[in-house]
Amino acid sequence: MADDFRPKLKAFAERMVGLAPHCTNEESTKLYLILPFLNFLGYDDRNPNEVRPEYSADFAEKYKGRVDFAILSGGTPVIAIECKTLGSALRDDRGQLRSYFNAAQTVKMGVITDGMIYEFYADSDAENIMDQNAFLMLDMREFARGKIEDSVEDGIRSLQKGNFDPVNIGAEAKRKLVFHNFVQQITLLAEEPSEPFVRMLLQNAGLSHVRTKALSDFTELARSAFGEFVNLRILRRLDLPTKEKESEKQVTITDTASAENLPKPDDSVAVTPLESEVFNYIKRRLAFLVEDDRLFNDIEFVDQRKYKGKFVVFYKRERLGRLFDFFEGRANKYHFDFGQAGGEVSTDKLVDIDKPLLAVFAKRVEENGSPGKKPQSSRGQ
Repeated sequence: MADDFRPKLKAFAERMVGLAPHCTNEESTKLYLILPFLNFLGYDDRNPNEVRPEYSADFAEKYKGRVDFAILSGGTPVIAIECKTLGSALRDDRGQLRSYFNAAQTVKMGVITDGMIYEFYADSDAENIMDQNAFLMLDMREFARGKIEDSVEDGIRSLQKGNFDPVNIGAEAKRKLVFHNFVQQITLLAEEPSEPFVRMLLQNAGLSHVRTKALSDFTELARSAFGEFVNLRILRRLDLPTKEKESEKQVTITDTASAENLPKPDDSVAVTPLESEVFNYIKRRLAFLVEDDRLFNDIEFVDQRKYKGKFVVFYKRERLGRLFDFFEGRANKYHFDFGQAGGEVSTDKLVDIDKPLLAVFAKRVEENGSPGKKPQSSRGQ
């Protein structure tokens, strides 16, 4: 049986986003958003031996405090949850959560939330001293849009009632904090590869003695290699064809009605590597640019046709759904004609087409989109 945790999480988040307008104070936020999330994780909010509201967390006789919710295990609190009204700034109350964390000696994890955004803290550096940084952060709005990172999904799984381990949460939190730090470092290296990093890659490639003057060229090469690596990962995630597979496919016309007033495609002309690069890029890029689930789902209807002298990319119907014509052999590496919706763009960087690409795609979906089966692909997939 397939694991359905991710779709369940997305569906739950969609429901929470739908209920959010009703959360006008802290009590309604607790009732409509936070308690349902505890139930989603498997905790019974109707059982005081498992979920206890207004749990006493006194730092000293003189300083009384109560945590909004405590999750108990074996009769002792292991998770402290500080709740805020939806839309509140969480950073203002991290100190309050920290004091509860310190006061309740058995607590191993602290949570602060407004019902949409959750921050999870542990004591990975010193026992009963809450870390400065959250080891896990999540946003229900992002989940509702389907943006659920694998590392975040794994983190939420570890918080479920049957999986949560108070004894080892500190070590797990440290691992996640280090992981996030690694991601940040890799991101920086992808954007600006450092000299030691580039030299390490060169050495692994068998080039140990590269002069400093020549290093700038290899730095740019390393940056491009990072980009290509990320692109390939995205292609696999979206189940889209790679350049090599795409260039092997023959382009034919199957929708004669939408091609009546168009020049006939030349079946003898193969799709070039640059055209394949452009097509794969725009499908990947649209997946990042769109903010709407409908638009995201309609990316699969983007198709292509090859003509002598130009390369056509369209949505569903070639004539009415035209996104752009692409031309090689111009002054710049990439030359696009988005028609009246976006005009002509000539550039050496594909990111320069983000604005017209998104605008024309949204326009074509609005004009031509309709529920139904996916149309027959012209590439015979």
